[in-house]
Amino acid sequence: MAEFVANASLEILRDLLVEETKFLLCVGGDVEKVKADLRSIHALLMRADRDRSNSPTLKLYISQLKDLAEKAENLLETYAFEVQSKREEGRRSLKDKFKRYICIMCECYSVHKVGKEARHIISALAELTNKLESELGQESSSLSRQGDDERQRMLRQTYGHEIDRDFVGMEKDIELLLSMVKDETRRKRVVKIYGMGGLGKTTLARKIYNHRDLQSYARAWVCITQQFQPKAVFVDILKQLDRNAEVGGMEEQELVRGIHSFLKERKCVVVIDDIWNNDDWEIIKQAFPVNCNVILTTRSQNIANQESEPLKLKFLAQDEGWALLQKVANLSPDTDLKSLEDVGREIVSKCEGLPLSIRVIGGILRSKEHNLPEWKKVNANMELYLRHGEGVEEYKRVKQVLELSYDALPYYLKPCFLYLACFPEDHDIDIEKLYLLWMAEGFISYQDKGPNETLRDVAQRYLTELAMRCMVQLHKGSYYSPLNKFDKCGLHDLMHDLCSSKAEAEEEKFLKRIDASIYLTDILSPTQTKLVIPPSFGNYKSRLAISCDFEREVSGIDGLEEVKGCDYEGGKLPIKVGELIHLRYLSLYGSTVGELPKSICNMPYLQTLDLRVRDVIRLPNVICKMKRLKHLFLPYRDIEVIGGEKLRLDGLHELETLEWINSKTTCIADIPKLISLQSLHVRVCDVDSMSIVLSNRNSQLRETHLLVNSCDLSSKKDMEVLNEGLMSPSLVFLRMHECNMSGGFPRYKKGICQNLVILGLFNCKGKVDVEEFGKYPMLQSLTLWDFVKMAETITFRSNSFPQLEDLELGELQDLKKWEVEKGAMPKLTSLCIMECRNLEKVPDGLRFSSSLRRMEIANMPREFIERVNGEDYGPFVEKIIY
Repeated sequence: MAEFVANASLEILRDLLVEETKFLLCVGGDVEKVKADLRSIHALLMRADRDRSNSPTLKLYISQLKDLAEKAENLLETYAFEVQSKREEGRRSLKDKFKRYICIMCECYSVHKVGKEARHIISALAELTNKLESELGQESSSLSRQGDDERQRMLRQTYGHEIDRDFVGMEKDIELLLSMVKDETRRKRVVKIYGMGGLGKTTLARKIYNHRDLQSYARAWVCITQQFQPKAVFVDILKQLDRNAEVGGMEEQELVRGIHSFLKERKCVVVIDDIWNNDDWEIIKQAFPVNCNVILTTRSQNIANQESEPLKLKFLAQDEGWALLQKVANLSPDTDLKSLEDVGREIVSKCEGLPLSIRVIGGILRSKEHNLPEWKKVNANMELYLRHGEGVEEYKRVKQVLELSYDALPYYLKPCFLYLACFPEDHDIDIEKLYLLWMAEGFISYQDKGPNETLRDVAQRYLTELAMRCMVQLHKGSYYSPLNKFDKCGLHDLMHDLCSSKAEAEEEKFLKRIDASIYLTDILSPTQTKLVIPPSFGNYKSRLAISCDFEREVSGIDGLEEVKGCDYEGGKLPIKVGELIHLRYLSLYGSTVGELPKSICNMPYLQTLDLRVRDVIRLPNVICKMKRLKHLFLPYRDIEVIGGEKLRLDGLHELETLEWINSKTTCIADIPKLISLQSLHVRVCDVDSMSIVLSNRNSQLRETHLLVNSCDLSSKKDMEVLNEGLMSPSLVFLRMHECNMSGGFPRYKKGICQNLVILGLFNCKGKVDVEEFGKYPMLQSLTLWDFVKMAETITFRSNSFPQLEDLELGELQDLKKWEVEKGAMPKLTSLCIMECRNLEKVPDGLRFSSSLRRMEIANMPREFIERVNGEDYGPFVEKIIY
């Protein structure tokens, strides 16, 4: 009987395997069809974006198509994870195959589920594609759109003869532009005025165009807009230049020749207002001879780069903004300005120096009584007034001006811009984090990668393009590094309003902040519970920020299966977090999570794992199994590896970013195996580990941040290791604490520390020649603290320390005299001197430094402090003495 049961079971199992094979083959074909259709979806979306129709039906179809694309991407990932990976596992060994047979029923369920979803997507896509193509192809829709475009073009049309009554500021810009136009010896005769919408580019160009000194010039003014029509533009220019010109019936080439011939022997100035595309400029410029002065206004820095001299328009200063507000508000002569000034300047500050915004608020104030209570009321309710009150029409006009920048974005940049709505208003956005989030969302295209580029490089290019279009403001980092020219970015408040409204209008769910404790349910025991998120939160195309301090063990997670990015702010991470197989970005930054569950290695697509928690975190030794991990951030404090072994990193062949690892807790020997590594931050406490880091010649590695603690480098061999390591082109950051360098810090030779940006030596034994550091070409920050031996007199020679910005000298008892020659440290902005008790005075040469802004003196002799107080370092230098 037992034999019969066994044989019957084997027969059933065999039949199951046969059926599974057939179905898998079928499903595989369907999945390939979905993969091909996904490419079609993106092509169709790009076409719809280029069409830019206002049809509500078309917008609905596009929204549905985006949702379908999201489902298709998730299906492909599910198939790869639940089916293909298990097939591969089943090929490995007899034991693996046996395990596979045991769980065949579970896999069959997954396969059937994938197959059913694939067929649904294929069917829905076919139906939706037909509808969308039909809508795009309808001629009536096209004619309506042409009418809309023409109305929009007329609304945006500008003219040179218009008078700007409320004009403030830009005096220096006007003077500069006028001198450039009148200078006939200038090689480049094209000036490009660029900046964010609403800054006053057209206003500035009009001031030059109508200037009394240029009235004898041949002049023309044309407004291009996004609907560029070359022939109409050339007709307009020629008719303005030559009123007797017979332009009727002239072809485009004849018009170009006519303009060129008319301007060739004349002094002239032509304004091309509101140009959006460099290709448009390439067409227009053919009409202008080399002597013609052309003024372009644009929102893109990329227009006419080779031919033009750029002038970036800046936001108004506080005084200029206040003056503009007074003019627009039309204050009467008897108005008590003094009583209104404080609140008026506060209003200007909220407008962030954007003239267009100030004009809108000024228009609202014009209709009010000019007294303090009324102005305070407007100030307290600016947003309400603008969007829902008296200024609603003006706000719509502002929004329309800024929307033009969004409409002009290429398809691939629109989701990147909309994603910025996730961040709060007036928030400095960490650029590195933004890149990682964009990559997690799939916004960064693999097709845009160039040779030897990473997705991060492409993301940087996307952000730069948004900045070049004056939609995003980049903030320079504290220090330059090969990977980070900027470290923060932000949006003007009005641009943030546009970003948020567009995201909402297009029904894009970029961010949802939830308190997970509300959704804890199905309490299984006093110590176990389950996290169930409502279905309304399920269709995410961006990150989810979860805040909850879990007291009980979370045994399961429902409703977050499709989330791709998660900022977790809780205190205990659910052990079932590994169920989120589509997750690409998981950040515990700033949380109080104390332990990482072992299931973390079950997430096959995770790209970024940020474990920079507030305190020490316990880690299972499974991170090395996360084959697709690209960015790993460990806490600056020590980690604790469960099991007592060092954290393994071998197997992470796609890892690009690794920080901060410690030789005490991590296998430093695994670093050379990380073949894709580009950025490494590491702390070492022994010479062998330091040698491994410094001798790593991975060609992909762009920057190494090395912190050396308590290393004995007294032997000649050890110093040779350091000397050789300093030749590494990737070394940008080096700090050494309590190291024994009895042979002295390595002397300068060609190629040493060629890209070193930050150098700090703290409590080290040995001898240092400070003047040698002046030969490091990229050094921006130098800190010397309690170094045992150095010369009594040091001299910073002319042209030394060419990039140095911050210098800190502390507890240098040998130092008595310090001299600085003219031309040394030309970029020094901050100087700190602490407890150098034998130093006689601050160098006289610093008085001639135009870049110095801050001087901090601490715990120095009274005579030294008196000398510092008696010297005049200029009005911009802040002295901090204690």
